[in-house]
Amino acid sequence: MGILYFWAEEPVQNNQRQDCCLIVKVDAPNGIDDQLVQLAAQEAIEGEFGKQLTLWAADEDEAVQYLETDPSPARDTLQLAAGVALFYHLARIV
Repeated sequence: MGILYFWAEEPVQNNQRQDCCLIVKVDAPNGIDDQLVQLAAQEAIEGEFGKQLTLWAADEDEAVQYLETDPSPARDTLQLAAGVALFYHLARIV
């Protein structure tokens, strides 16, 4: 398994209508095309948030940096395919 990180190009709002940075983590099988994972993640996020968001590739350090700004980000999980989970975090922008 490889871990891929993405962040949304624009802020999204959480349930409290606060602007948040959307961070996506995907546990993808080794050897899978990263671009296909990115496209599948974008489609899943669009289905969850009801709007099209462009996701940009990030590394673990960038993702952790955003997540450290919010000690308790909203989180959830989506299934991209059998055995492929997408975890997303909404870190409030301060």
